[in-house]
Amino acid sequence: MPEGDIKQFGDYIVYVDESGDHGLVSIDPEYPVFVLIFCIFQKQEYIDKIIPTLARFKMRFWGHDEVVLHEHDIRKPKNEFTILIEKATRETFISELTQLISDTPFTIIASIIDKKKLTGQYVRPINPYGISLEFGLERVFRHLSDIGQSDRITPVIVERRGKKEDEELELSFRRIRDGSNYLNKKLYASN
Repeated sequence: MPEGDIKQFGDYIVYVDESGDHGLVSIDPEYPVFVLIFCIFQKQEYIDKIIPTLARFKMRFWGHDEVVLHEHDIRKPKNEFTILIEKATRETFISELTQLISDTPFTIIASIIDKKKLTGQYVRPINPYGISLEFGLERVFRHLSDIGQSDRITPVIVERRGKKEDEELELSFRRIRDGSNYLNKKLYASN
């Protein structure tokens, strides 16, 4: 790629994940919220320290690093996490994972939607995922602006959810990115 065509990538990367479902028809009384988390990592720190530390943690428990740490599978041990049924292993795993997270430098932006309140307040409420995505992206943009990164390209990585859901999410993302947001401005570099 010629030097003039190289994009001005930023120093950060954002990973997005959810907890709970975004459905409003039948709300689980045990977990009536939808949570969308944006984790912002400084790329060099991520490459040099976080990835190797996480890989070592996974190698210790599974002998490889291909396991995806899904909260639900950890909390209710299933799939690769049946190793956590044994109390001593579970206690060690949780302790080490907690310490790993505590030692990891990153910024969290969280959006939590109380689905009962949302459906009680609006006749036709907006999808909680869309609300959370807009809220989170606006705050990610503000954070990146505060640290001098708003004119750089920052990847936002969202976990796949299913073809239809991914298409809806991409449409929402593009709308928010292109200016349909509280700030009424484009949330990306113009180059």
